[in-house]
Amino acid sequence: MEKTDFKVKFWGVRGSIPTPGRECVKIGGNTACVEVRCGDRLIILDAGSGIRELGLRLVNEMPINATILFSHLHWDHIQGFPFFTPSFVAGNKLNLFAEKKLNKTFESLLSGQMMYPHFPVTLKDMDAHFTFNELVYGDEIDFKDVKIKTSKNNHPDGCIAFRIEYKGKSIVYATDTEHYSCVDPILAKRAQGADYIIYDTQFSDDEYAGSKGVPRTGWGHSTWQEGVKLAKAANVKNLVLFHHDPSHTDEIVKRMETEAQKRFPNTIAAYEGLEIYL
Repeated sequence: MEKTDFKVKFWGVRGSIPTPGRECVKIGGNTACVEVRCGDRLIILDAGSGIRELGLRLVNEMPINATILFSHLHWDHIQGFPFFTPSFVAGNKLNLFAEKKLNKTFESLLSGQMMYPHFPVTLKDMDAHFTFNELVYGDEIDFKDVKIKTSKNNHPDGCIAFRIEYKGKSIVYATDTEHYSCVDPILAKRAQGADYIIYDTQFSDDEYAGSKGVPRTGWGHSTWQEGVKLAKAANVKNLVLFHHDPSHTDEIVKRMETEAQKRFPNTIAAYEGLEIYL
């Protein structure tokens, strides 16, 4: 793939819980974290366990000025943040964005996982400069050269989809969302014409319906089949299968990718280390 200054790299692609082991080596076992480079601007999508390794790589670039977009604050999307090395180094600037909640501030919710006795270091012990920004669905973040648009996902406790636009190209990050009986019209509108959509395909249709076990209806996740429907409805150029179930081995994920490609050829299953240039 031709290298450009609009780059996406995957550091964590797993859903729910980190999944180590020999059967997950190719896909990877870290939870959600995606690095986006728009020229000199660094944007990080979610802070699952994959952000730890990203932080170690960023040490060579410090001081950094990064934007971290949290789709939501469920554990698998924040659990790597206490291990993000740049957070502990003075001179680094981290601009954090997450959904506004009625009863708690974003800062208090993020610091909750680092309170005693759950963690030995508090958020206030981190020496980087933090800016906490709260979003409501439909808000836009305008960095002049980069525009980020938001919309609502269908997920328990809420979740934000992000569309990042730069130099006429766009990616949509839509993890942790459950489909409806029809293609989600809000998400289809937000993803319209995007170059890539990174979509929650934690299950297959059979798993979702419970034909081989417990039904997953109402869990807040989707299927690769529904991802294909969305990609077609939104005229998306490429579909990335993401947020893989912890029970899905490399073999299972590969099989899902192969089946999806039969219906939508420009499909790829996300894996740790995958790089995409727009």
